[in-house]
Amino acid sequence: MIEWLTDTLVMTGALMALILLVRRPVSRWFGPAAAYALWALPVLRLVLPPLALPRGLFARPEIAAEPVAATHQAIPAAVQAIHPLAATDNVPAMSAGEIDPGILSQIPWFQLAVAIWLIGAAVFLVQRFRNYRLMRAELLTDAHQVAHAGDIRIVETPMAASPLAFGVRNKVVALPQGFLATVDSESSDFAIAHELEHHAGNDLLALIVLQPLFALHWFNPLGWAAWRALRADQEAACDARVMAGRDRATRARYGRVIASFAAGPRLTLAAPIAGALAGEKPIIQRLKALATAEISPGRRVMARSLFAFAVISVPCTATVTYAAMEERDGAEASDVPQVPEVPSVPAPAAPSASLQYGSEDGEVPPPAPAPEAPQAPEVSEAVAVSDGSWMPAPPVPPVPPVPLSRGSVPPAPPIPPAPPRSLERDRQAADRQAARADYRAAMANALRNVPKVEQSTTADGKIQTIRIVHKGEDGRREIRQTISIDSTCPADRQQSASRNRGGSSTHICTGVPLQAMNASLRGISTARASIASNRSLSSRVRSEILAELDGEMADVRAEMADQSDR
Repeated sequence: MIEWLTDTLVMTGALMALILLVRRPVSRWFGPAAAYALWALPVLRLVLPPLALPRGLFARPEIAAEPVAATHQAIPAAVQAIHPLAATDNVPAMSAGEIDPGILSQIPWFQLAVAIWLIGAAVFLVQRFRNYRLMRAELLTDAHQVAHAGDIRIVETPMAASPLAFGVRNKVVALPQGFLATVDSESSDFAIAHELEHHAGNDLLALIVLQPLFALHWFNPLGWAAWRALRADQEAACDARVMAGRDRATRARYGRVIASFAAGPRLTLAAPIAGALAGEKPIIQRLKALATAEISPGRRVMARSLFAFAVISVPCTATVTYAAMEERDGAEASDVPQVPEVPSVPAPAAPSASLQYGSEDGEVPPPAPAPEAPQAPEVSEAVAVSDGSWMPAPPVPPVPPVPLSRGSVPPAPPIPPAPPRSLERDRQAADRQAARADYRAAMANALRNVPKVEQSTTADGKIQTIRIVHKGEDGRREIRQTISIDSTCPADRQQSASRNRGGSSTHICTGVPLQAMNASLRGISTARASIASNRSLSSRVRSEILAELDGEMADVRAEMADQSDR
């Protein structure tokens, strides 16, 4: 476990350092979204488990160590005479202020450092989430909801200095008090769209997921620099999503809105529109990112391919361990029962050659070759005969059929042959044709009962007539309903409806209402009176305006007279 933690600390630190070096070129070539996606690589390495390999996969060097025994040499008498202390084994006592070096060597410094490191990481996480809960409670104390977008609440609160988004399950966008009333509509739309995009892109969830990574690097200045760079890349990626497909003029106005909120608060697990930034340099970088052109489709494909290759390469940094295989091998070895040693039996002494072969001169004749044993014949292929020879075995007779008893079941009768395939095919075709005929008859009957809609319009296009026609049983047309839409009569006139033996008739007026005409006439008259009484205008300009107003009043009166005649 300690080995995995230390490897994870080193490898995630190396990945963060690499991302800090390449994030700017990646943002220029592939867009802010690609630079923001790079921060997923240290998180993948953080959750990567150790990789267990077989013990014999890679050869490991083994160093043979020989035990060295300590020897005590006698001190010569001449040395004892010169140095009396050398003749004794007593060590001079240390003073009270000195520390025995043996005590310091017994302290587990590495385990103590790891414990301090993990305690600091736990304190870091507790402090981060505690500050977030306090910030959320403070912002929502005197807040009142002004709008909502789906499940996201938009509130105004006096504790917010700039628009910001927070919350993963209970999503909120907090605006300063009176923000919608004091800020122009376009700027407020930009600010709210930016914060809503934080929720849509799950940026707040990403901040929470990344907290364990930065908790491991709480003592590392590289981790704090990576945190600031991550927040800057997150805000730039959010800007790119909001301004996707917009022209340069709109991007410039959006950049002015971002710059106006640059002095906002720096929060930990919230996403303000200005971001958790220090100084004006990150704002300038975001404005430069807005000024860049859209990323081409070819570069997007290249960015996705490189990111996939980087994700695949992360397991190469995993912690490799052989502990699991060694423990299993040891367990297997312990399970094997030990075989007791077999006592050695002394071999008898070989007799001399002269005694063995009865030779007096000591020459040893070669031993006679041993006769080969005859091979036994296979029983299935041959049998022995009385004279000792072998002959082939007779064939085995077949087993006679067993006669049926009185209570046995007789065999099943043979299956009748299948009918010819041509007859079956003809029968299926006839069934399909009958089904089609029934379907056509049913559709014809249903279409006969479906009403038909006829539409006609007068030559001037002002009156439109709609008729709903049915076919009777004898095939004749029957007009069941007639609807007339008349644009020449005022809409505030009550529509007329009548019913006769053939069907119903409805007349609907869609022209300009008389009340609207009267209101228009009164407004024009009031405007004419004010122009006529305005002496600051020249007589020529006043006369031209009055003439135009008189013409409009005449047109309105003529239209009112025309509709009243109808």
